[in-house]
Amino acid sequence: MSIQAETVLNSLKVCSDVKIVFKSLTSNKTHIGHYTLKNRNVGQSKKSETIVAWDIENKKWQDIRVSTITMFIGIPDESSSK
Repeated sequence: MSIQAETVLNSLKVCSDVKIVFKSLTSNKTHIGHYTLKNRNVGQSKKSETIVAWDIENKKWQDIRVSTITMFIGIPDESSSK
């Protein structure tokens, strides 16, 4: 089953930290990063092949091809888990 852009985008919008594992199209290297779209207004199609997300660790925008994502997990905010 393939990962859908809409599912990833929903997690990015509600979580301050989403861990995403994906493969680079150019080097075939696996990348692991922490991303978010929470409190960021970025218009993106839920059917897009590529998503744009804020890289929390490197403080820059990152475009990620959805088909290269092997795993993602939204890390719940502490305030929402209480």
